[in-house]
Amino acid sequence: MMDITRLWSCFKAFVPLSRTSNLNSFQPRERFHDIIRREQVRADRNQHPFSLLVFYVGNQEANGTHTEHLAHIVTNRVRLTDEVGWFDNQRIGILLPDTSTDGAQRLADDICQTYNVKISPPEYVVYTYPFKWFSNGNGHQTQLHFADLSSNWKTTISRGFSVTPAPRDGRNIIFGTQSPSIDATSNCETLSQEIEPFSLNPLPVWKRAMDILCALLGLVVLSPILLITALFIKIVSPGPVFFRQQRVGYLGKKFTMLKFRTMKPDADSSAHQQHMSRLIKSANGGGLDRPMTKVDNKSQIVHLGNILRKTCIDELPQLFNVLRGEMSLVGPRPPIPYEVEEYSPWHYGRFNTVPGVTGLWQVSGKNQLTFLEMVRLDIRYLRKITLLSDIIILLKTPLAIISEIKDSLPLQKKELLVRRIVENA
Repeated sequence: MMDITRLWSCFKAFVPLSRTSNLNSFQPRERFHDIIRREQVRADRNQHPFSLLVFYVGNQEANGTHTEHLAHIVTNRVRLTDEVGWFDNQRIGILLPDTSTDGAQRLADDICQTYNVKISPPEYVVYTYPFKWFSNGNGHQTQLHFADLSSNWKTTISRGFSVTPAPRDGRNIIFGTQSPSIDATSNCETLSQEIEPFSLNPLPVWKRAMDILCALLGLVVLSPILLITALFIKIVSPGPVFFRQQRVGYLGKKFTMLKFRTMKPDADSSAHQQHMSRLIKSANGGGLDRPMTKVDNKSQIVHLGNILRKTCIDELPQLFNVLRGEMSLVGPRPPIPYEVEEYSPWHYGRFNTVPGVTGLWQVSGKNQLTFLEMVRLDIRYLRKITLLSDIIILLKTPLAIISEIKDSLPLQKKELLVRRIVENA
């Protein structure tokens, strides 16, 4: 009898230790967020959904026993491919690769049913990414993660996540305290807004400060060129001086980008739309990924408009977009909405930072590169945004413009230009 008593005492002492070790095996917050980001990229690439099951455990000091109990249950329920970690200081997340909403819900139900009468199960929410899959090819506009590029994207469910609220049948209780009577939809919106930041890349303070200072300085220094160009366009072509076009920017939000107008007022954009559609479709379909050469539409360009384009003078009004915060000096070029309709999910990574007047793509070959090369360069840039990289890109931009002008000249004019440069040296 004595031996049994001692064994039982040892067992009771061992259980809390076991639970604590389970809790300590959870991924820390930063590491867990990195895992979620990686899974998002993988899902965008292979189109396999994943779910995120988030349990609210509250203050760990006040609810330590409950948290350890959940950790013990979760550790015995998850698969080897699943990841468990701290979403924040009060929530534990379970990342479930290749799992639909129904699969995550079944796991949540199984965990809750394991609780006994004395310890009530915690409140939970199921997030599934993405909430829409491609039904045919690249999907087109109805498949976009950004609520079809709506200006109200911020109020939609976190970056393509659908949210399944925890059932309100009395068993969803936060550690013995009845959950407040809250509308399920509004509660989900609150939780989704809290879950959103792990997938976003906020603009660094130094980058925004540099944008404002350089844009103001640029507008002052370049004001004579801006004025002369505006007068020239007004003289050679009837119509507005500026060309305003809807572009897709940070987080998929649309904005109006400014340029000096180099096309005739009645110019048709359908040729460009068809050209870009063919390029992106070919790249998405595994076909020939062609260089992003521009459409030859000389008949629709105003007098000397080609010069404004080649020298990038027509892009200077975008400094006003920079001041408004819609663009940055350096970043991915903002696409036109009809281009985005052809995007595959992983291309949306371009929208994880503010678009730029110039960028890594522009100084790496621009229209000589293919669409997929452009996307990869943009994503590579936004993963490692630094002050030094922005300065280097800005310094390389004038050289890239000169190189583009030189490449556009006929062979005889190139040789004449080189000879004059040598003679004047």
